[in-house]
Amino acid sequence: MHDDDLITSSSNSLQKPVLSLILCSRSDQYQGNSLWRLQTALNYLGQSIHQLGRDEDVEVIVADWGSEIPLRNALKLNQEAARIVSFIHIPPDIARVEQKDSPFPEVLALNAAARRANGEYIGRIDQDTLLTRHFLEKFFWLYKKQHLLTPLESSLLLSNRRCIPYRLASLCPRFSVIDRYIRWFGRFLPLMYPMPPHLFYISFVGIWLLHRDIWYECGGYDESFIYMDWMEADMILRLTPKYTLVNLGEHVNHELYHLDHVQVHPLKDLRAGRNRKINPTRWLNNRPEKLNPNGENWGLVKYPLEVLSYPVDQMDAKKVRPGWRWFEWLAFINAFIISGVQIIVDNIGRSMLITGDRIIKSMKHQSSKVS
Repeated sequence: MHDDDLITSSSNSLQKPVLSLILCSRSDQYQGNSLWRLQTALNYLGQSIHQLGRDEDVEVIVADWGSEIPLRNALKLNQEAARIVSFIHIPPDIARVEQKDSPFPEVLALNAAARRANGEYIGRIDQDTLLTRHFLEKFFWLYKKQHLLTPLESSLLLSNRRCIPYRLASLCPRFSVIDRYIRWFGRFLPLMYPMPPHLFYISFVGIWLLHRDIWYECGGYDESFIYMDWMEADMILRLTPKYTLVNLGEHVNHELYHLDHVQVHPLKDLRAGRNRKINPTRWLNNRPEKLNPNGENWGLVKYPLEVLSYPVDQMDAKKVRPGWRWFEWLAFINAFIISGVQIIVDNIGRSMLITGDRIIKSMKHQSSKVS
């Protein structure tokens, strides 16, 4: 048993969960609707787990980084999510010291959650990633059957995610609208900027999932990577000399869905315009030397951070009724039409801009030839 297994937990059960899902967020409305995205992701996850009858087998831990108003007091969770979701609040005074000049050090928040997780497996997701019932069903099937070329406990499992369009997510529709949209159209949604097969490990992360013993062995994310990007790639390169990397997305048809929150200009790179510092890319040329660059005190273990359950008095008491009522159909049709029209206009604008850009480049090329 690890020493930090004694850290206070919200769970009253003596049974350890099979899976701990960890994520990080902050109560700051990042890019417009982050609270809605987090609440939707947690409620969707709670519903998926409850439908499988796996409430005792999964815990969800949200690392709340420096929120003035704690997330657990700002969210409205349904009954299914409230039973399995816990929060670690890193107070603003600690957050300001630890983050240095980074606006949001994901590695510190995620490591804090991983260090206090109880599950046999620990999976990192984004705060706006929705895990489907099929994904969870497949994971538990793999857990039981060990149907991989390597044992599950020594595999590094990574999957990209599919993208719920920005134009739909930006409307912040009812939970039932997102649920129905995924059921009907999820399998047709594109992956987020897929990479060539041999480089899939540097694609966007739907989930990064591995046995808890591996997390402890490597000390989780490199805690010097307090800026944007490359945290998983660094961790993967530290671990692959010893463990096997598996494209989990191929086993689950990438049934993880990201609520998109960035409307990208058609002629710009996805990261263009983000005024945030990028983590080092030294690993591109040289594999990281240390398996555990953080030492024993990774995960903010020096602070007495509590894992707190969701307040019962804030829980959404409304139960989901079988079938849809007329206003839910109306909400779905309304969101579908509005977002659909906006997507069509976006695509037309994109085509016009790309065509115009090519014409301008061609004219410049011809003028340079003449001169």
